[in-house]
Amino acid sequence: MRPARSLWVRVGALAVVLGWAGAAAAARPHAALAEPERCGRCHVEVPGPDTPRPYRFRRDIVSLCLDCHRDKDLSSLHPVDIRPGARIPPDLPLDEQGTMTCATCHDPHSPAVAEEPYVAEPIARRLLSMLGRGRRHRTYFLRRPNDRGQLCLGCHNRSRLATQAFHVREEGGETAYAGSGACKECHPRIYAAWKLTPHARMTRDARKDPGAVLGDFETDPPFPRRDVLYTLGSHWTQRYVVEKKGKLYVKAAIWSITQKAWDRSYWIDKPWIPYCAGCHTTGFEPGEPARWAEPGVGCEACHGPARAHAESGGEGPVVNPTKLTPVRRQMICESCHTTGHDRTGQFRFPVGYLPGRDLTRYFKGLLPKPGQDNSTFSGDESYEDRHRQWLYWVDHFMDARGLTCDICKNFRSQMQETDKPRLTPTEFCLTCHRDTLPATPVHEHHMAGGVDCRWCHDPLRTADGTGYSIHDHKFLFLAPLGPPVGSTDRACRTCHAGGAEAKRRGGP
Repeated sequence: MRPARSLWVRVGALAVVLGWAGAAAAARPHAALAEPERCGRCHVEVPGPDTPRPYRFRRDIVSLCLDCHRDKDLSSLHPVDIRPGARIPPDLPLDEQGTMTCATCHDPHSPAVAEEPYVAEPIARRLLSMLGRGRRHRTYFLRRPNDRGQLCLGCHNRSRLATQAFHVREEGGETAYAGSGACKECHPRIYAAWKLTPHARMTRDARKDPGAVLGDFETDPPFPRRDVLYTLGSHWTQRYVVEKKGKLYVKAAIWSITQKAWDRSYWIDKPWIPYCAGCHTTGFEPGEPARWAEPGVGCEACHGPARAHAESGGEGPVVNPTKLTPVRRQMICESCHTTGHDRTGQFRFPVGYLPGRDLTRYFKGLLPKPGQDNSTFSGDESYEDRHRQWLYWVDHFMDARGLTCDICKNFRSQMQETDKPRLTPTEFCLTCHRDTLPATPVHEHHMAGGVDCRWCHDPLRTADGTGYSIHDHKFLFLAPLGPPVGSTDRACRTCHAGGAEAKRRGGP
């Protein structure tokens, strides 16, 4: 018995020593952050009694934290980069845009250990803390103890958390969708035009369509091509969805289609389901696992679930955006082309929203887009502010830099950029058609005379030749000028009706 007792004594002593050593080693893992010469890693100026608050940071706080904590699974942590709708206690600070960051709940300069538990600890860890020199419990740098939910309850109502389902299944689930292929039989021309748009190619299954992968995975690839499950984008840039630990992630490395090169400047892989899937698929439904009716932005993304409509030969209900009020029609586009989060704060898109509904009931926490300033963004959570952001995005649609999804990059660093290079209509056309544009004297003569592509090649009109079809090229989101497509001779006569008239009109 004595040898066994001696063994247990040794094991217990070793556990105490290891527990104390671990607590001591973890006492101040951020201690270096308090050294004045290191303040510049995060802050623009050295914080002090005379430094105005809030302190200014070199980048957004989430990016700064993830410089060291890159292995953190963002999909399992509390959402950040959201504007909370509830009133937040003053000791839980938001950033200058009123959004939650890591520092809302964590203070990196606070003590790493305390005499009281900050989280619900396993019994073994609590015993080690009590056997050490004093009662030393890890704080995880939380601003409040949370072993009984004190920190969470500073913002969340206990009764609502206990009784309200996290997500309520909305009508219009998977079974209500028919898929874009069902629209082809009755609407072949519209379907054929939609099939060529970036919306149709927004998300493609790389296993079913290997040709969808445009990136160069032969020369210094950032990750193996075999890992790619889905591709995102087909015009400016292409991103890739892979699986890690049973979850889907968008890889940080981006393939620039126009420059034919990898952009590795983005800072972290992002969970695809909570950040992207709702706008990159049609008929998204949260759950375990999340589901969607169709990859990409299909017909039903704008017209709503249409299975009943398709199965009834067109007699069943479907949303026709042209019959909606202007505001409700704009909300369809704004549901993906403006920023925010759903009602729970877990998703960066309006879960449950369907075309024709009131978007304000589903989309909260509007954040500024890159380049927006006080003239285009007020931050008052009004629909008018969201609509201003939509108009701002439309105005910057032809940004020459081909900006990708702003939530995936430190958009605050671009807030002050006002000089944005813009593409001319012809330059925009050539981002796709440069290899197919024939170098003929006719083209060279017209382009030298200041004539852009639209003068001769109007976007597709509606069947009666009077309206504009959004299913085709969206040059400037304006109704195109000139005759309908197909009337080439008439298009020429618009400028070349006669020598005198051509000179008056400034034609070549």
